[in-house]
Amino acid sequence: MEEGRRKRKQALIAGIFFLIVGGLGFLIYRGIYPPPPSPTPNPTINLAPIEVINRWLFNVENNDYDFLVKVANPNTDYGSPNVEYELIFFNSAGAQISKKTGSFYILPGQVKYVADLPLKFQEPISRVDFAIRSVDWQKLSPLAATGVNLVVKNYENSYVEVQQPGVFSKAGGKVLNDSDFDLDRVDVVVVLFDENGTPLGVNKTVINTFLAKTIRGFEAAWPSPFVGKVARVDAEANTNVFENSNFLRQYGGQEKFKQMY
Repeated sequence: MEEGRRKRKQALIAGIFFLIVGGLGFLIYRGIYPPPPSPTPNPTINLAPIEVINRWLFNVENNDYDFLVKVANPNTDYGSPNVEYELIFFNSAGAQISKKTGSFYILPGQVKYVADLPLKFQEPISRVDFAIRSVDWQKLSPLAATGVNLVVKNYENSYVEVQQPGVFSKAGGKVLNDSDFDLDRVDVVVVLFDENGTPLGVNKTVINTFLAKTIRGFEAAWPSPFVGKVARVDAEANTNVFENSNFLRQYGGQEKFKQMY
């Protein structure tokens, strides 16, 4: 009896000893080799893709073309400073003859035009495919998304045929920088429509060093007549709020504008 009790006691003590030693060994091991951290969830996984509303290819003259696409960002909190796209061009036989890549920026919830021009080829183009290849999603504060207000004016009936050397027609207008920020660059896209709302042509221009609370003019020109009669002009002015370098200064003082979180 005594012998059995003594052996059970020794076994209990040995078990407790090995538990303590094993626990200390595990703690030392974890101190030297900590477990890998859990991956941070990617909030952009569930974002809706950029929507392509419509696209147009304009034959300016001979084998010179302009491309226009209208896109929409359905996400209300996330935009992108860099949406990369690819254009694939086909001839009348359906054979691919060329590719071109480009990029644009887009604000949360924004619908905008993207124009790629000029596009020159050795033979006529019958079709172009447009595909978005990647989007650098970034979340913007409400101030960054709405703090710059560019108001385009006096463009609706600005189209005129001048028929000057190298210039068949022009259209333009004015942009009000109705914000408190001096902007390094503002991009303007001008689209011409017929009476049925079909786009006939597109052009783009840039306004540099656009001071706060000022108005600047813009003008776009086309070298040759259109297939159809121009009845209306549309124009958009945008600036890349994702780039801090685009904000020269705040009206009345220096301040960074972009805020992400």
